[in-house]
Amino acid sequence: MNRLRRLTAVALLVASVLVIPATAGAHDPDDGGTHPPTGGGVPDLHSANMTLLDNVPKADAATQSDLAFEGNYAYAGTFSGFRIIDISNPAVAQQVAFKPCNGGQGDVSVYNGLLFSSVDTPQSKPECDSVNTPASNPAAWEGVRIFDVRDPANIKHIASVRTDCGSHTHTLAPAGKGSLFVYVSSYAVTTTSMGPNCQQFHGKISVVHVPLQNPEKATVVSTPPTTGVPVFDPARLEFANPALQPTTGCHDITVLTPLNLAAAACLSVGQIWDISDRAHPKVLRTLTTPQVQAWHSAQFTWDGKRVTFGDEAGGGVIPRCRAEDPPTKGAVWTYDVASGAELGHYKLPRFENGVCTMHNFNYVPGIDRDILVSSAYTGGTTVADLTDPANPVELGFYRAGDPIAANTWSTYWHNGFIYANDINRGLDVFALDHPATVGAASLQRDNPQTQERLFQ
Repeated sequence: MNRLRRLTAVALLVASVLVIPATAGAHDPDDGGTHPPTGGGVPDLHSANMTLLDNVPKADAATQSDLAFEGNYAYAGTFSGFRIIDISNPAVAQQVAFKPCNGGQGDVSVYNGLLFSSVDTPQSKPECDSVNTPASNPAAWEGVRIFDVRDPANIKHIASVRTDCGSHTHTLAPAGKGSLFVYVSSYAVTTTSMGPNCQQFHGKISVVHVPLQNPEKATVVSTPPTTGVPVFDPARLEFANPALQPTTGCHDITVLTPLNLAAAACLSVGQIWDISDRAHPKVLRTLTTPQVQAWHSAQFTWDGKRVTFGDEAGGGVIPRCRAEDPPTKGAVWTYDVASGAELGHYKLPRFENGVCTMHNFNYVPGIDRDILVSSAYTGGTTVADLTDPANPVELGFYRAGDPIAANTWSTYWHNGFIYANDINRGLDVFALDHPATVGAASLQRDNPQTQERLFQ
């Protein structure tokens, strides 16, 4: 789930990458769009132990976004809908369905055959044949769409839930007894994202309740305030744009349901929440690190003892992995959950001149080490051992170069393989040969921002 709301001339922290066409990057902040190709014609750069097994090209020109997994399928979000990809044989992955549905950025989650998709681009109506419309339009719709994807050949759009300021990202928080909650993160970091349903100082999340026996009746049940979250100053992003404005809100949330914990990346700070009462999260701890420009994403270690937050320095539109950039800028930062102590940081150990920060990531489950797998935009994919966060060690990496260079939005470990949803390339499938990942657990359902098991 991954990125801040878009700018007029640049795709901001929202969509996290540069966009060019009038309806995309040099466009209204909430429009979806396509990203220009990131070149190519240079050799792939990778460690000897990491192999590209397969690539499933994009279904259309739209930007690819986040990933979720259930059964034999990977669900790949895009700014124009979502794809269902059969990964029963990861080396020969095959797209089995593409559901066109206008409205970016298309972050996806899946639960027992229900797919949830975030819409952060104001639409003329909730249905998939909608068109983009200004946020100032009183009839504009943004929020979460829900689909029945049990039969990929017959995908059904069964519900749409409007949420204030739309849904930049969302996180599933299962509660048992046939009950599912959805935490919706959003904010108004651009003037053009404001309207009757989206105020500048948004300062809340939306909580959607989904009765699993009747998901068509999904509805917003609470809008908890983002208590203790300071106003986000866009000057922290280190570039000027007249559409940018101060705001409050959260960018992304990860839950660890066995411990009833959530990690919330809320632009200006990170927080740990108690989600014992799913509809009313309570702040347990607020984390601050001056070097972090934009608290973007989060992930717990599988024992729940540590939490790692990502910094989308420069809003995902400016190079932050150059020789002149410090190793703290655009890194991931790890903290002790119980004390809040800062334990260390990690960043791509190679220089990149393109747009580059650590972006969306997860930890390998079921092993005795904390192995992080992360996307890094034009830096591709990196795998690092963060067991000692103060002394991280990269274990493998892959940056595609030809015919389309990497610009990777999300990379996750899933059931023995690494899957990367790349803005321009589509879905890449990698194999990593390293003893540290031997014995990793398999998960039947894997929404990276919803950690449903503990591994001690």
